[in-house]
Amino acid sequence: MKIFELYNPNMKREEFDLNDDLIFFMRNDPQFYRGEYHPFLQKFKRHCEAGRGVRPAAFAPIVQKAFEHYKNTFPVEGMEQQLSRPALEEICDKLQGEETNFYHDEKQRATEKKDDPTRTI
Repeated sequence: MKIFELYNPNMKREEFDLNDDLIFFMRNDPQFYRGEYHPFLQKFKRHCEAGRGVRPAAFAPIVQKAFEHYKNTFPVEGMEQQLSRPALEEICDKLQGEETNFYHDEKQRATEKKDDPTRTI
């Protein structure tokens, strides 16, 4: 959501992408991130480290919490009271893919750093 969108009382739901906004909100709202999303990501990483896969549906509860917090924080005229099932599934799929990629990239960087012959102890 852009700053002018917050102060525009005539803003309509179709003028912004709720899915991308919600993902951005989850990662960038300090209160939500610290209280909800970061603990979820720690659990996600433990599952990945244990070699267990994480399905997109595992993200549904955190996305629902984020939506409730988001709609209370940014009341936009015309926004649904509940997240539609297709939107929920799309957000969960996107988050699962992105967080899995972030996890593997982070793991790869740690391995490369560990194997760096110029690294000093």
